[in-house]
Amino acid sequence: MFTRMRSAGIAAGALALALVASGCGGSTSIGANPNEGADGTGEVTGNVRVAWWGSGPRNELTNAVIDQFTAAHPGTTVEGESADFGAYFERLNVQASSGNLPCVTQLQGRQLNDYTTKNVLLDLQPMIDSGAIDVSEIPDEVLDTGRGLDGTLYMIPYGAAYDAMVVNRTLAEAAGVGLPAEGYDWAAFGDWLAAAEPGLPEGIPPVNLGGALPNNFISYVAGRGETLFEDRQLGFSQDLLVEYWDMWEQWRQAGLTTTAEANAEEPEQTEQRYVAQGKVLADNLPGNALTPAQKTLDGLAPGQQLASLPLPSGPAGSGNVLFTSGFSIPTSCANVPTAAAFIDFWINDDEAAATFLSNNGAVTNSRQLQQQLDNPELPPLKRAELDLYQKIVAGTPVAVVYPPGYQASFEGAFTRAYESVIFGGTSTQDAAAAFFTEVNTALESR
Repeated sequence: MFTRMRSAGIAAGALALALVASGCGGSTSIGANPNEGADGTGEVTGNVRVAWWGSGPRNELTNAVIDQFTAAHPGTTVEGESADFGAYFERLNVQASSGNLPCVTQLQGRQLNDYTTKNVLLDLQPMIDSGAIDVSEIPDEVLDTGRGLDGTLYMIPYGAAYDAMVVNRTLAEAAGVGLPAEGYDWAAFGDWLAAAEPGLPEGIPPVNLGGALPNNFISYVAGRGETLFEDRQLGFSQDLLVEYWDMWEQWRQAGLTTTAEANAEEPEQTEQRYVAQGKVLADNLPGNALTPAQKTLDGLAPGQQLASLPLPSGPAGSGNVLFTSGFSIPTSCANVPTAAAFIDFWINDDEAAATFLSNNGAVTNSRQLQQQLDNPELPPLKRAELDLYQKIVAGTPVAVVYPPGYQASFEGAFTRAYESVIFGGTSTQDAAAAFFTEVNTALESR
């Protein structure tokens, strides 16, 4: 599940990094893999272990797809392993340290290079070249989110999430501003906030304070055409970060945002976020959060309607990047042909895609995405989520390659640096300088 990046995700990322770094150096190498079908060809039979994060409905849907796979491939069995997100990575890294990763291991792009740099994952390109895994329906910019620092494809993305600007359409129309214009940038967004403020009910600010949210800044960097990371260092300039924080400080001081104190007290759960409670006009939320947010708003403010928009663009184009989940195969896997067949089935079987129904981000297979959008029984809010994903992909979003230790090194430092501005009175220039020093030092040591 893709949620707003906050302390819980940072802690999980830090633990994952520590476990991988402490125990994966002795893993089986590709050359030592006992399986002769390292390109994915060979007899599809026998058992494979498949691991994913999730609970409740996602487990039920995943198990249903597993049943479809084993029915389509007699002689195969699948042993499923699932856990909630944090516990999943705790277990995964213990398994990685002992060379016992499941043959089909679910990963996210943000954690991928915590593993690729420890040589525990197979290069999947030979399986594509042999025809064992067909990725022809996955757009290149989406597929590229599964690449490591060396450009090698280590993960096949099957679900793509993104951040969206969620706006209370009802409040916006009542304030006389409507929704931001298509293709709006950050400057236009600021003008829209200022125009909306006089017409909003008392106590409802135009936007939730977002200067400490890494995803907002990642969008800002993408729209400016700068690189987030380069050679395991920060790739953008300090001046760009100062510019970004100055923008949020101008909005905060003009009364266009929630207060720093209110922002710090906001619950993490989507259903309790301020925009879901009708307490703010707009905020950055994961694209797949529209449905639960609207459900909450329906109970608290009947008749108010949320809308989901792309994040602001910039001079270089789209400000949206994708956060993908996908499947990898470890070097220790003893049944690569069946593991490859499972991944191929998951990303290409139309019945399986209809069963899972984009439960962990929008389906990355373009044919299946259109099938779901063409389904007249698709819930309207789910349709809105998938339709926005389709528009974002059409805008060729930037594929960010995250260095090892990204979550532990970047996210917490980013939040702390901005909080030093709003709570400690640090200048944005000094906060940016401290952030660069801390993060570059941490990334260099990975």
